[in-house]
Amino acid sequence: MPVQPITRVLLSIGVILLFGYLGLYIGVIALICRHFGLWTAPLVWALSEFIKTKGELGFPWDLLGCSITPYVHLVQPAALGGIYLISAWLVLVNLLLYHLLFSRRRLAYGAALVAAFAAPLAFSPIHIRPGKPWFKVAIIQPNVSPLDKGDWNSREKIQADLMKLTRKAAASKPDLIVYPETATLVDVTRSTTIGTAIRSLVDSLGIETVTGTPLHDIPRHAWFNGAVLLKPNQDSVRQRYYKIHLVPFSEKIPFSDEIPLLRRIIGTRDMGNWDRGHEYTVFHWAKGTFSCLICFEAIFPDLTREFTRRGSELLVVVTNDGWFGKLSGSYQHAELAAMRTVENGVPLVRSANNGISFIADPYGRILKKTRLFEPGILEGTVPRPVKPTPYRRYGDWFIIVCLAGIIAAVVGKLSRFWKQT
Repeated sequence: MPVQPITRVLLSIGVILLFGYLGLYIGVIALICRHFGLWTAPLVWALSEFIKTKGELGFPWDLLGCSITPYVHLVQPAALGGIYLISAWLVLVNLLLYHLLFSRRRLAYGAALVAAFAAPLAFSPIHIRPGKPWFKVAIIQPNVSPLDKGDWNSREKIQADLMKLTRKAAASKPDLIVYPETATLVDVTRSTTIGTAIRSLVDSLGIETVTGTPLHDIPRHAWFNGAVLLKPNQDSVRQRYYKIHLVPFSEKIPFSDEIPLLRRIIGTRDMGNWDRGHEYTVFHWAKGTFSCLICFEAIFPDLTREFTRRGSELLVVVTNDGWFGKLSGSYQHAELAAMRTVENGVPLVRSANNGISFIADPYGRILKKTRLFEPGILEGTVPRPVKPTPYRRYGDWFIIVCLAGIIAAVVGKLSRFWKQT
């Protein structure tokens, strides 16, 4: 269905409001550091990033630590304290560099800067271990235009191409086939046309298949952006996941569940119509367990950690990044997802409709990947997960440290003020 003109206007307003909200964080950081000292910046920055992940307006796209995801040996401490530890480290490095350039105590700050870099570089070889092969995966990248997905006239060709790629992928005998977000276009569990054809194909190939799909929950009268595991020769689809964190203003009007009037005032038929899931689904398949992250859910550290804490040994990301075009958004989105492997010590496979699809090991190393806007199949071996990381076990302990440090700075500032008065 084409996007309505009013929806384009409302989406633009929503994006402006969202960016304005996110921009407030930098102002608050600057204000706090001005009053309580520049050395509080690493702690304040990390705490602000943590807060940015919360609520219906949560949108942690710009987490500072993710800017160095490709530098694998520098990001391994994320296994200890999550992405927030890496962000705080980056701010600290910049503070030390600033003082090295402009302070008279250059020797001391130079030594501190060397120590700051030495810490992650020393931890990395201790932490990283050789990978052990687990299973073979075939990731399908159909490269369908997001605009064509809503075009009924294009659906037959889209599905024919998808099934052709699937048969080709099956030739290498993978253990698992992965489709991208909403690859089936309609509810694959209920459709008597496309759904039946895909389920029959899975039966004939005998290969378990994960796909993103719209899902209609009849008892709840609700539609979800979801994912399912199709098992060969199974009468019904028993394992499914409903997306928990919806994109604000695009998939969900923020606070419309709490304030239904919002949906009536600004809702349109093609804006914010998805319902939110609430279950942290862990899929069980022949080789173990996994959980799905749909689209930008992969940028949320706490959401991902909850899946692994509940037993997921693998992360499967299904997404559709065609909306970014050739801009940097697709590359950023992929790197944000890769950081989740470091934090939790589990591998990740990512199927992106238009790219970038990839296979990553439990240390954030990209083993294989596709290019943007190229249809094809990515085949490879997925390594086994490693032992649960401290971050996976203990969560955001580093944020508690940050909060305690900020409180200590505030108390110190107030104590000095009281002594002077």
